[in-house]
Amino acid sequence: MNVGGPTRSQGDPKIAATLVEAMEAAAHEDPDALTHGFHAWPARMHRAIARIVIARATREGERVLDPFCGSGTVLLEAMLAGRRSAGVDLNPLAGSLVAVKCERRDADSRDAFEQLAELVGEASIERVQARERAIAKLPPSMIGWYGPHVLKELAGLLEEIRSVEDDADRRALEMVFSSLVVKLSKKRAETSQQEAEKRIRKGLSTEMFVRKCHELAQRWGTLDEALPADVIAPRFFEGDSRELEHLLGARTKARLILTSPPYGGTYDYHAQHALRLAWLGLDARAFARREMGARRSAAVDPDEAAEQWWDDVAAMLRGMERVLDRDGFIVLLMGDGRFGQLDVPLIPQLLEIAPHVGLELVASASQPRPAWGGGATREEHLVALKRAERRR
Repeated sequence: MNVGGPTRSQGDPKIAATLVEAMEAAAHEDPDALTHGFHAWPARMHRAIARIVIARATREGERVLDPFCGSGTVLLEAMLAGRRSAGVDLNPLAGSLVAVKCERRDADSRDAFEQLAELVGEASIERVQARERAIAKLPPSMIGWYGPHVLKELAGLLEEIRSVEDDADRRALEMVFSSLVVKLSKKRAETSQQEAEKRIRKGLSTEMFVRKCHELAQRWGTLDEALPADVIAPRFFEGDSRELEHLLGARTKARLILTSPPYGGTYDYHAQHALRLAWLGLDARAFARREMGARRSAAVDPDEAAEQWWDDVAAMLRGMERVLDRDGFIVLLMGDGRFGQLDVPLIPQLLEIAPHVGLELVASASQPRPAWGGGATREEHLVALKRAERRR
């Protein structure tokens, strides 16, 4: 998320004050502390927002749910606060990354991991020096993002990672690998499809991998010190947030649903992670097919995409209402939508949809955001909803 700017609020004064506090704290705190910054994840929620909302809206032991959990910001902050938590995401990469970022490792386990990373790195360098054959199992359309020697080195490094027997260690090594494959490509940036000239010598990919493993171990150490003595690891469910009751079970209820759904017509999350998904051999067909509010859909038919966005937001809120505790809250971090030249302001949209799915909007805090693609300035909102009171 972007941060900063004047904040306006509306609705219940006490709840609105918490939302304002959370949004403004994001401008002053490091978003990458602990394991939060280990792996890039575009449009990641700022940890300060998650920390403050969880502290104000829940008590120790209560359940926090993030139906668009991404890299696990909310789940990690829930652990730190002593709350039970569960996350849902269509992206198959999310489950492994959440597990690694939320993993508690003692000093011995961290030392062993660093030694293992050194051994994997040495084996990879030996491959490079011996010019061993290694094949990158990528679609032809992605091969061109890499220089030939970088492609070969990464393929060999991944083979060494896959030979590790311990599941947790292998998963962590794969997530380190995942964190680097865009940096080592010709992509200008995480969210860009433009090429940039990069000079990457032989061996550098492996050296960066080993350094990143040491960084992860250090972050684990900081996390171990910050976590409470008795901590409950989050649960992860790969699936569609519009089907929460089916995924979680009818008896599972959350005191707080805190999440940052897609911003309508703004990002193509599948495209942003396409290289990682391909390298790791993850099946992302459902992710590509079911992604909500994708910018690519707006490029084909903006009016149809906007209409679908209204249906998706309604389905999303309906799913959340069904797994929300009677006295619980839903807090959404979302931006205004834009489909071609059509703007879809979030607050009026929620005010119209919420009553039809048994919810009411109780407070919001909003900040302006730059319109990188042109057009009118949009806003980013932190919005609180609860179950609507039934009239007798």
